[in-house]
Amino acid sequence: MSRRFGKALAAAAAGALVLAGSALAANTGTVGVSVSGSATTIHVSVPQSSDPVAQLNIFAPAGTAASLGQAAGSTIGSIPNATAYSYDTTLTLPLTGAVIVSSLAQVGAASYTPCIGSATPAAVWLLHLSVAGQTLDVPMYVFQTAGAETALGAYKLTTCLPPPDVPAGTPGRAAFGAQLLDAEFTVTGVFTPGAGAWETLITPYTPKTGQPNAVGTFEARSIPGKGSITLKAKLNPKTHVVSLSGTVGGAGSGTVTIYRGAAAISTATASNGTFKASTKLLGKKPVTYSAKVSSDQSQTACSPALPATVAPAGCASATVGAVSATSNKVTVKP
Repeated sequence: MSRRFGKALAAAAAGALVLAGSALAANTGTVGVSVSGSATTIHVSVPQSSDPVAQLNIFAPAGTAASLGQAAGSTIGSIPNATAYSYDTTLTLPLTGAVIVSSLAQVGAASYTPCIGSATPAAVWLLHLSVAGQTLDVPMYVFQTAGAETALGAYKLTTCLPPPDVPAGTPGRAAFGAQLLDAEFTVTGVFTPGAGAWETLITPYTPKTGQPNAVGTFEARSIPGKGSITLKAKLNPKTHVVSLSGTVGGAGSGTVTIYRGAAAISTATASNGTFKASTKLLGKKPVTYSAKVSSDQSQTACSPALPATVAPAGCASATVGAVSATSNKVTVKP
C-alpha cells in the first residue's frame, strides 16, 4: 500500500465511528450480485451526484458457507471494472486489479483499528487496484456475523474509504481526491451462497467535512442472479430445419445465443422462461447445438425494507443480479 493512500484510508476510517448530523442528500446507489459456479460477482455503483461513500458493509445471506483459509498473498479474484471521479483532475479514472488475501499485520493497525475497532475478521482481503500508473490497496475485512447482525446475513464484508471532497492537503484525504463511482469484483472458490438477498449498508460522508454521516446510512439490496438454461432440438427431415427450444430459469428472460459447435449462429429472446429458434441443418454429418443466456441487472422492489434503526435513510434500490448460463448440448443427425 502506498504510504499516502494508507494514511488517507486510516484517517478516513477513523471517522466511521462518528455520528454526523441528519441525512443531507437523497443519496442512492445499487448493488448487484451474480453467482456462476464457484464465482461470486459483486457490483457496487454510486452516482457522482450522491455524497461520497465512507463505509460499505455487504452481507452475504443466511445459509452462506465460506472458505476463508487461503494463504496470504493468494489471488482469489479479479476487479475487471472500477471507476472513480477525481476532484484533483476532474476526470473519471478507470481502475482494474485483483483481490488478494492479506492479513491484519500487513494492513497495519493504523488502518484497520479505526475501521473495525478491536474485532477480529475471519479474513482480510486487499482490493489491489491500479490507476494512472500507481497502485492503491483498499482493505476489505470479512466477518462471520454474530448477535443482531445475523439477521442481516451470515458474513459481512466491510470497507472504509477516505473522503475525496475535502480541500487538497487535508490529512486523510483520498489519493487523487478520488470518489468511488463503480466497482465490480469477483471472488472464486470462496462463497457458497445461501438463499435470499445480499443486503448492503452504505454510509456516506457529510459533504466536504470528512465526517461520515451515520444517519444517512441507506440500504441497497440484491437478489443474486442464478441462471439456468435447457435446450431441445427437433429436425424436420423434409425441410432440414432444426427447431430449437428451451427453458430459462432464474431471471426467466434475457438474450439467448445459439451455437453450432463453437460458432454462434443466431440469437433469440427468452421471455417468461422460454425461447424458440430455428436453423437449417447443413451437410450430412451430425451437428451439435448449445445455447447460452445472458441478462442484465434489473430492478425489483424493496419489500420489506430494513428498519430505520438499521438503515435510517431507507432503501435506495433493490436489484436482480445479471445472469449468465450455458445449456446442455444436443446432437442432431441428418
